[in-house]
Amino acid sequence: MIVIVIDSLERARFFLRVAAAARNRAALLFLTSEPLAFLMTRASGYQSIYLHRPALSSELNHEAIDASLYGTAIEVLNGDLPIERAQRDASAMLARVTSEFARFEVERCLIWNGQQLVGRVVASVCRSHSIPVRFLEISNLPDKLFVDPLGVNAQSSIANDTSIIDRFPAVDRAEHDAWLAHYESYKARPLPQARRLTTHRIASTVNYAIKSITSGVVLRQRVSRGMGLVSGFADAQRIALQELLTRNYVFLPLQVSGDTQIQLNSDVDNLQAIELAQTIARQESRELLVKLHPAERNRQSIADVIAKRDALGFQLVDNPTIELLKHAARVVTINSTVGLEALLYSKPVTCLGRAVYRDFDEARLLKYIHRFLVDGIDYFGHGPIPPAAAVALLGLPTD
Repeated sequence: MIVIVIDSLERARFFLRVAAAARNRAALLFLTSEPLAFLMTRASGYQSIYLHRPALSSELNHEAIDASLYGTAIEVLNGDLPIERAQRDASAMLARVTSEFARFEVERCLIWNGQQLVGRVVASVCRSHSIPVRFLEISNLPDKLFVDPLGVNAQSSIANDTSIIDRFPAVDRAEHDAWLAHYESYKARPLPQARRLTTHRIASTVNYAIKSITSGVVLRQRVSRGMGLVSGFADAQRIALQELLTRNYVFLPLQVSGDTQIQLNSDVDNLQAIELAQTIARQESRELLVKLHPAERNRQSIADVIAKRDALGFQLVDNPTIELLKHAARVVTINSTVGLEALLYSKPVTCLGRAVYRDFDEARLLKYIHRFLVDGIDYFGHGPIPPAAAVALLGLPTD
């Protein structure tokens, strides 16, 4: 039995595509905190467990649970879940998941990212029962997914031991060049994370309502931070390519303010990164160009960047990221995948946070992209996933 943890409707849509591609290869059990995800997985014919308070014991000693399990969950760090509620939910989920795992012979668990409260609880149960875990994350590279037994980003196995990458076979340059052409075509399209379909927004609202009624766990506070699409993104300027070619600049791509990469894998936030990048640019007698992350939705965070621009005098731009990378003298990043992408163009990269690629040379870069990442999976797609890719993702033996 393979347990798949679902912490959002987006994850449910993705994992159902994975399950469909490997339906006859393994028994799957979905474990979710989202009521609509529970209904979706059950309707598709899979075993599924919905974690909600009526099904959880109310006679638990919440004080006995280790604070490390819930205190740094991303929902708590972002202020979406009060820490007292996180403590109660973590305690209740720990009891329920432990009970359910006693009923099933669990072979392994698949957990997205691993820093959401549900994922942290399930990972804890897996560790106590010596059950292998596969942590997943988008790679921000076309049709490739990050999968690791220890965690993602700075918590991953390759972040701690780059020799894992070195052991992969070398990559033929022609193979990489052909992929690079595909990569540039993919990057010319709008960032998938920036799109949110109306049907998905409606589903999210319905899911939240059902979750409230059924006393679901990890019920986030619905704090309106605004979309930020007018005041921030409208202020960014598009620089003509011919002019960009004449500019001597340092490029800083900002990251989503509430992302785990900033909250857990860096001691520097976006505003501090701007200040440090400005210092680097001045030391090198260059100007600083900054780009907001297209998926940023926190209006206050965007307003803070605008205020910082007015104070420091850097330029806020909205050129395609690849265009900005290709012509930059240096790229400064906290730990964004854009830093890894800059290495594709042999650009000097300054990482201010903890980045998985911080010790990559060209050989490791190519092996990471073409040998380490799971190939053939478009996380944001809607079509079927190739069976071979689903098998690799689930960690099943190949034929």
